[in-house]
Amino acid sequence: MANDTLAPDEDYYDILIEGDLNNSDTEQCHQYDATALLAHVVPQLYATVFLVGFVDNSLAVLALVKHKGLGHVENIYLLNLVLSNWCFLLTLPFWAHAASNGGSLGHPMCLILVTLGSVGLHGEAFFSALLSLQSCPGLFQSSFSSAARTVPCGIITSVLAWGMAILVTWPELLFHKSWGGTQQYQCLLRRPHLLPGEDASWERSLTLKMNIVVLLVPLLVFTVCFVLFMRTRKTLRSGDRKKDLVKLVFTIMGVFLLMWGPYNVALFLSAFKKSFSLHDCRGSYSLDRSVQVTRVIASTHCCLNPLLCMLLDEAFRKHLCCCCHLGGDTPLPPAADPAHDRPWEELQRSTSM
Repeated sequence: MANDTLAPDEDYYDILIEGDLNNSDTEQCHQYDATALLAHVVPQLYATVFLVGFVDNSLAVLALVKHKGLGHVENIYLLNLVLSNWCFLLTLPFWAHAASNGGSLGHPMCLILVTLGSVGLHGEAFFSALLSLQSCPGLFQSSFSSAARTVPCGIITSVLAWGMAILVTWPELLFHKSWGGTQQYQCLLRRPHLLPGEDASWERSLTLKMNIVVLLVPLLVFTVCFVLFMRTRKTLRSGDRKKDLVKLVFTIMGVFLLMWGPYNVALFLSAFKKSFSLHDCRGSYSLDRSVQVTRVIASTHCCLNPLLCMLLDEAFRKHLCCCCHLGGDTPLPPAADPAHDRPWEELQRSTSM
């Protein structure tokens, strides 16, 4: 009976076991291709967000300036928050048009879009933090509270916040440039010629700056104000204007962190992927995809703040309804709560007594 088993061939087995199959040098790493996402999802999504944001942010500015008034510091910060949304919102049509047509953005346009988007994002982080601090009960002592809650102080603080937003945006302008690759509509971060080719510290520095300003600072302010609110919430009556305002501000800050937090985390892991052992093919692919997807989702946040104000602030809804009427100069009916639009410092004194 013939033996069907063949003698082992040494050369054959040498070929099979040669090299490390789990970590082979011949393994090809495919980068995440965002062409489908940017060409099919971004144009429609950004166009919708721009239309919604254009309407609700315009109505919010009109309600704050013409009807609600800027006699309260929190209204000043809220107006600057809406203006920050506008800065970011104005960049969306250009990104949508470039993504749908595959057009190339020149270097000047690239810098303009990056500047507007970055100033708007950092401004939104700063003014959300200022609004939270302004509305946080029991944070300041009485001597400092009266000075910090005046309109001139609010204007000066707003100017300083805009200056800080421009200042922290400046490093990004040194590294952004238009890139004429397959995705020509992107403004990419490019290493300056003065730096060594192996030096990636500039990219990590920009990521840390982004995480500190957009994520850590608002998160710290939100945590401190939330703890103080939980300690004093028993002294606030149900339906009190102060309590309603604090809930609105916390909701604005919470939504901001939920929308931009995942992008900042994905960006941080992508910049420090070697430190977290995520620089293999699968890890790099997943991080690149996460950065792209979370960035697109976070960009839709610029139209949400006026919607939150309409949903959670009854007085704001009434002011918006007054703006939508043809007879916009008609006086606003008095609110049911006589303290509804009283200054914040008066509300504090009344509740403390």
